[in-house]
Parts: sequence; C-alpha cells; structure tokens
Amino acid sequence: MRPWCPAALRRYDTKSLRATTTGAQDETQFHEDTRMPGHTQRIALFALLTLATACSGNRPPAATSPMVNPDARLLQASADSAARAARTDSMRAAAQADSVGRRERAAAARADAVRAQVARGDVEGPGGSSVDGGLDAATLAMLTDRLHFAFDRSDLVEGDRERLSRKADILRRGPQLTIEIAGHCDERGSDEYNLALGLRRAAAAKQYLVELGIADERISIVSYGRERPLDTSGTEEAFAANRRAEFSVTGAAR
Repeated sequence: MRPWCPAALRRYDTKSLRATTTGAQDETQFHEDTRMPGHTQRIALFALLTLATACSGNRPPAATSPMVNPDARLLQASADSAARAARTDSMRAAAQADSVGRRERAAAARADAVRAQVARGDVEGPGGSSVDGGLDAATLAMLTDRLHFAFDRSDLVEGDRERLSRKADILRRGPQLTIEIAGHCDERGSDEYNLALGLRRAAAAKQYLVELGIADERISIVSYGRERPLDTSGTEEAFAANRRAEFSVTGAAR
C-alpha cells in the first residue's frame, strides 16, 4: 500500500478537477447542443407564421357587387326626370318673363312717344298734315270712315266688314293709294294695355283688307291707345266713341 503523499493527492485532485472541469464543459456543450435544434425550430416556425400572416393580411378583399334595390333605381330615375323637367320649366318661365318685360318696355316707350306726339299737335297724317289722295269728298269720306269696337275687344262685326269691303273697292281703283289705320281705346286701363289693344284693332282691320286682295305694304298700322280720345266726358257713350279704328290716306293716287 502506497503511503499517503500530499503530492499524489495534489495530482489526484488536479486530475479530478480537470476531469470534473472537462465533464462540466462536456455537459454544458451537450446541453447547448441539445438546446440548439429546438431553438432553431422555434425561430423557423416563427418565421413561417410571420410570412403566412403577412401574405394573408396583404391579400385584397374580394370585390362584392352592391345590392341595389330595383325600386330605389326607379325612384332615383323618377327624381332625376322631375329635376330635369323643373329646370326646363324654370328656363322657359325665365324666357317668357324676359319676353313680357321687353314687350312692356316697348309699350311704355311707345306710350311716351305718343304722348309727345300729341303734345306737339301732330295728330293728322304723316308729317302732321292730312292727305286726300286726289279723291273726291264722298270717296274720301268712305275711305276714312271709322270702325268702332266693343269694350276690350278687337274683333270685327258684320257692319265693319261691309265698310272695309267698300274701302277695298276704292283702294283697288287707286292702286297708288296707301293708307294708315290707327287703333284707339277709351280711357280705362293702363297705357301699355291700351296701346296693345289699339294695335290689335288696327291689325284686325288691316288683315281683312289684305284678305280682300289689298297688298300688305300699302297699309300701315299704329296704335295711340287712350291718348287721343274723341270725347272726354267719361260717359259710356264717350267710351264707345273712343273705341275705334281710324283711316287716313298717306299716299296719293296717280
């Protein structure tokens, strides 16, 4: 039996320590080696999950067709049609109002001109003088015979047509004769309204003469509205006398 030797013990302890240290290192290496595959698998699994999530999250949603109620489409179409009709009506009304405004302004201007003409005393034929056209007194009286109208009317009655037929005969015998027909009204109503009414009365007489064969260019018409009353007494008889169409010769026969 070998005696106890401190040096041997030291060698033994050194070997043991080395062995122990080496074993510990081996064990540590073993654990690390056994730990690495699982760690790597977890990283790979995490990467796959992340990639799958990213791919599924970036996929655009499938387009879906909106469900439209047929009744809603009909209602919308009806509303659009009504809106278009309303716009058309609005534009038509605006154009009509503008046209009425122009006529009223023209009538007002005409009323001013007539008042100025009356103030100057220019109440006969063109240029302020009457023209007899070389006609004898009886023929001239027949040609210049007045027509009269009912209240607020411009239509001709049977007696008016007979007078106009006699006038047409005179005009046919004198092809160079030209005449002017002036429409008049009573004092009731506005200037603008009476000017328009007087013009309708003159136009009705002219139209009948044209239908009888007298050339349109031989007849001119004008309206004096209520500016030239024959009778200013304000009675019904005066009103009836003032509602008239007057005829004057504007060109002489040759």
